[in-house]
Amino acid sequence: MLAHKSQGVIFEGTPEYIHTDAYLDPSGGLTIGKDVVISTKVIILTHDWSFLKRPSLTGKDLAFRSVSIGSNSFIGAGAIILPGTGIGKSCIIGAGAVVKGIVEDYSIVVGNPARKIGDTRDEKFKLVVNN
Repeated sequence: MLAHKSQGVIFEGTPEYIHTDAYLDPSGGLTIGKDVVISTKVIILTHDWSFLKRPSLTGKDLAFRSVSIGSNSFIGAGAIILPGTGIGKSCIIGAGAVVKGIVEDYSIVVGNPARKIGDTRDEKFKLVVNN
């Protein structure tokens, strides 16, 4: 976490786990909530240089867009989170999902492009925790 902080990632509490093989790009602003899990091979991008290749667009302001991940969310292995994405609290992002845009609180999203398939509050998706 300290290495990510030194690079500009903003933490709102302590994450539960961030795999050492996850790529977190804070160049456009990256905020991570408490108790977030980020699995192996996850890529979180906050910049998109393709905007600079369009003749009608000038300046770097369009190339950088912040990303936020809400508390208690889980990002599955190999997921790609694109610039400008906001993931709500208590979400599950499936392995390999490609996510862009707003993911509402409690959403379960999978696929490429990612689409919502459920709600983490739904009884059939609740996790059993042994105490």
